[in-house]
Amino acid sequence: MIIWLLIWFYTLPCVSAVKTECPFPDIPFSAFSQIIESNFSSQISLATVLTILFSLTENVDLLNLHFRQQHPEFKGENKTQATAWMTALARALKDQLGHNKGSLYKDGEGSNLSSKDRSKLVARKLNDLAVNLNLTPYDDENHYIGKLLPVSQKAIQPVHVICPTSMVCGTATCKARSLVQATPKRDIPLVTLIKGHKFHKNVPVLTGKCPDCNTSYSADHERFLHDSPGTKQPKRVYLNSAKYLKLGTSLWGDRLFSQSVINAMYSFHASASAYSQYWNITFGTKSTNVSRAHIWQAFVQDSLRTIAAESKIDIELNDPLNITEVTDQAFEILGEKGIIRAADQHTCSECTQPYKKTSDPVLNDPAAVIGVDENQNVPLLAEAPEAQAQPQPGSPISDNAMDVDKKTVTMVVLDGIVMGPTVSFFNVIM
Repeated sequence: MIIWLLIWFYTLPCVSAVKTECPFPDIPFSAFSQIIESNFSSQISLATVLTILFSLTENVDLLNLHFRQQHPEFKGENKTQATAWMTALARALKDQLGHNKGSLYKDGEGSNLSSKDRSKLVARKLNDLAVNLNLTPYDDENHYIGKLLPVSQKAIQPVHVICPTSMVCGTATCKARSLVQATPKRDIPLVTLIKGHKFHKNVPVLTGKCPDCNTSYSADHERFLHDSPGTKQPKRVYLNSAKYLKLGTSLWGDRLFSQSVINAMYSFHASASAYSQYWNITFGTKSTNVSRAHIWQAFVQDSLRTIAAESKIDIELNDPLNITEVTDQAFEILGEKGIIRAADQHTCSECTQPYKKTSDPVLNDPAAVIGVDENQNVPLLAEAPEAQAQPQPGSPISDNAMDVDKKTVTMVVLDGIVMGPTVSFFNVIM
């Protein structure tokens, strides 16, 4: 019985995780420093060193091609130390560094070489650096050990901390006093941060405080007590310069994320639900997703700050308010009574044209059928009330022209996409 069980377990299909990345080069810093000093200028900067390092780790496919050419296996293959693959990378590196490319050579090295030979010299240096970093599909005995995979960046991810952008207290009475960290260690919240298109877990959120006036400073707002008759009303100032916005109890997002929400809603007419579904399918993980409420928060919080910055004001509202109350009160301040400031007192030939009951007939022109003919001036519109036509700029003014009454039409096009069929609404304002 035991033998049959062993045979049965042996025949079961085995499941193993496929390796998709290789670890970041892990060598002692002293060894790495020695490699840099022996190959490059003694005055090379940290920025140039990091550019060289990441140029290698980001181009593993090129390294595979380069090292395979260095290890010929078949007739007609020639071993080349500075292959055209690595030389191309060296030229791109020199172009990237610009005036700092001189630090790629040791003192006095390469001054008498042509541009082509200098590129080959840099290619050989990059080859030596890649070998020392184990960024090669071959071992020390030139045995093939496997194709290089993309290099993981997890080991060098920076630590993110959400904290106030203000360095000092901004109230007039405190005279630019420095802020103190106000959150006790046990109460510091750890949240998820969406930065760009990536999730960062366990990001601490710190709050600053002025010891003199007790104004609190967060990454996206400031909070203070306003002396009202008979009470002190907490007020919140929404910072236009905020880099991160709070989207939920344990979710924050940067302005790139929130602006992408606004752009999607305006460009694609996407709803909050549709965009949250798109985001979760494209960038979400099994453990982290965004909800419709998060997307709506991002839309309101970013648009509020964008419009306030355009108006050169900081929105100040009572604290706390829910998102609906924030929207209503912000509209009272920024809404301009429903008038879009950019469109106020605006008229042009594109949005206001003389009314025509029927469009100009264009015969024997297939383009006119689909509405792309350049000779078709005005589309068929609904009936509009009569109004006196305004003279066109540059047109001669005569008594006869002033006696002619024309109907004018102002057309506003409202496009919307409903999840399912595509719907376009054309509303003619008379």
